[in-house]
Amino acid sequence: MIYHHKIDDFQQQLDAMREKVNECLPEDVRILDFERVTRTFCARTSRDKVRYQYMVPSFMLCSREDVRNAFAVNDDNDNEATADRKFTPMEASKIVQDDVSDEVLSAARTKLLQYRVPEETLQRLSDGLKLFEGTHSFHNYTRRVGANDATATRYIIKFAPLEPVLVPGCDDQPDTQWIPVQVTGQSFLLNQIRKMISAAVDLARGVASTEQITQTLSKEYRMKVNVAPAQGLFLDRSFFDLYNKHKVKNAPKHGNQPELDILNWVEEDGKEIPAAGKSCDFV
Repeated sequence: MIYHHKIDDFQQQLDAMREKVNECLPEDVRILDFERVTRTFCARTSRDKVRYQYMVPSFMLCSREDVRNAFAVNDDNDNEATADRKFTPMEASKIVQDDVSDEVLSAARTKLLQYRVPEETLQRLSDGLKLFEGTHSFHNYTRRVGANDATATRYIIKFAPLEPVLVPGCDDQPDTQWIPVQVTGQSFLLNQIRKMISAAVDLARGVASTEQITQTLSKEYRMKVNVAPAQGLFLDRSFFDLYNKHKVKNAPKHGNQPELDILNWVEEDGKEIPAAGKSCDFV
């Protein structure tokens, strides 16, 4: 879309452009702000680090015993026959589709939604995420990338869970607990974040060990790592520290005020949120 509006003040032009673009967007999609950048700027390649967030539902951290109890039925013989058996994801899915009634599924759903993560499980999740920090080979956390490929090596700055939050239920469903997990790095491979989440969750649940995760980060091992669902993963923030330093350094040459041109949308203490952010509420 190309939009032209005859207003002398440049900031007023940007505000008018933002409002015009928002008129064409769905209600749940909004342009919050515009910033003037250099001609060579690219939002993806000009950032020097990026932060993603993944929302982990608490029931993903249920132990095998918790899941088994949630799907418990009256047939004790069947329970005993399958209690110690390990199923592949395909086998487990087939059992749920073919052998589990709607009543059992409904009861299990309610039990799982009511699950709350114990402090020790949350600590194990935090310890598992921390294993990925630093520089490692992530060839096991993507596809079609070999252990010796340079692209497999990535640097994770920080990987940690935040405080759990409760999301109100709907249609008589109970409130659900979610654990926000934030990961900051220079760049990421395809499926890398979702596979790291899956590995850390398995460690927290007690179905994977610290040694196994350490082996997945070694070039000597080729191992299969499950991938977490795509739902819940979103880009949280891009950082443009190097771009901002370049702008500040070159601002005097152009007579600009560098603080007006740097890219930093984080609200500072004592400063109000830009007007663009006040018109909508976001969850």
